[in-house]
Amino acid sequence: MNALVLFAKYPEPGKVKRKISEAIGPEKCAKLCNAFISDIITKTSEKDYDLYLSFIGHEYKESYRKLFPKAILYVQRGIGLAGHLFGTFEDLLDDYDKVVVLSCDVPDINPEIIVKAFNALDFYDVVIGPVDDGGYYLIGMKKPYDIFNNLPFGTDKLLEEQVKVLKQKKRTFVLLEKLPDVDDVDELKALKKRLKRADAPKTYDLVEKLDIKD
Repeated sequence: MNALVLFAKYPEPGKVKRKISEAIGPEKCAKLCNAFISDIITKTSEKDYDLYLSFIGHEYKESYRKLFPKAILYVQRGIGLAGHLFGTFEDLLDDYDKVVVLSCDVPDINPEIIVKAFNALDFYDVVIGPVDDGGYYLIGMKKPYDIFNNLPFGTDKLLEEQVKVLKQKKRTFVLLEKLPDVDDVDELKALKKRLKRADAPKTYDLVEKLDIKD
């Protein structure tokens, strides 16, 4: 059995996506982040893998349970994103053959990419889905390899440095197709231009109402 783990930050006004929040307002930004999570859960639930929603803070557990009842809740442990990622793989790979972690910043992701990620782990130690800004939206493993320490998370050097670590540790890996993520206003504008309602209906309905024209 396999597990897909969505890494999310609780969509609380003023505490998510600062750049977008400053442009459209904290309430709208929080609703947008909630829509991202909801659309991804809708398209990835009821598959042949278990779906987890992973987050920081036990205090958000009941709120998440009400918002997203289809997902299994997992409270992250460890220090920093490196610790959260490694802890997730270490915990869940006790019970699953393969674990894939997915960012919630790619609301229009095609769920077939998730299938490709799990299939790739039949042949590689690690699978990565890169984003255009030098980071990655997805990473998967079949063993909890210690590959995250001292990585420059949140920078355009993340993927490059992650690949260096994998090569140093002699872990085989494959890169999936590159996707755009949504972290700032320009990326939100690009999402509005390309998004089709069928790909992420809740996100589409919100984005269409936003006044974020060039």
